[in-house]
Amino acid sequence: MNRIIVSASVLIASMLVSTVVSAAPPMRFLQAKVKEARTLLGTKVTKGSPEAAKIDDQLRTLIDPVLNFDRMSENALRTHWPTLNESQRSDFIALFRALLFHSYLTRIRKADEAYTIDYESQEAKGTKAATVTAITRTKKAEIELVFHLILGEGQTWVVEDIVIDEVSLVENYREQFSRIISKDGYVVLLQKMADRLVELGGAIPAQVTSVKAAKKTAKPVGTPATAKPTAQ
Repeated sequence: MNRIIVSASVLIASMLVSTVVSAAPPMRFLQAKVKEARTLLGTKVTKGSPEAAKIDDQLRTLIDPVLNFDRMSENALRTHWPTLNESQRSDFIALFRALLFHSYLTRIRKADEAYTIDYESQEAKGTKAATVTAITRTKKAEIELVFHLILGEGQTWVVEDIVIDEVSLVENYREQFSRIISKDGYVVLLQKMADRLVELGGAIPAQVTSVKAAKKTAKPVGTPATAKPTAQ
């Protein structure tokens, strides 16, 4: 559970990177912005209150431009991606974005556990990509996180994956999604994602038209339950 809490917190924090005019060194970039994000995430709010909704809106506004959801979505579906039309891809990206946001935010708010982040190293991957390695610690756990970043438009760093104790976030979602598609088909996967999103307190994005009204009692999908995310 400690691993879930810390990795969830760091995932959300790593998403919260403001747009800058030019790219700072990736480690310094993450250090400054994660600190800013943790301040916002530490705001105490009551679930369902206007204050909570306001914080959620601020988080979404920060997350959307800096986590590369298009790339993550394509990588999460991989071999299935070329089989989808533009409308199907758009629906998947919108649901995946909302599901990630609510899955991790829910865990952070339930946890309320102190942790530290020590940035260990950064490594260039060519001229437009880099990794940053960090260690997060609570009283009971120590977790290695490797952030994979690329330079987006305007020379701004964006996060495309996070490896948690040698386990890729994107690859684990890929395993879940591929299993569901192989067994039940893409339409069922999309419906399961929508159902899980509503169960977590989220709303199906307005642009998503290919799913039915979700049920709050649906079987969860896409929520990491250990350091290696699995469908629980």
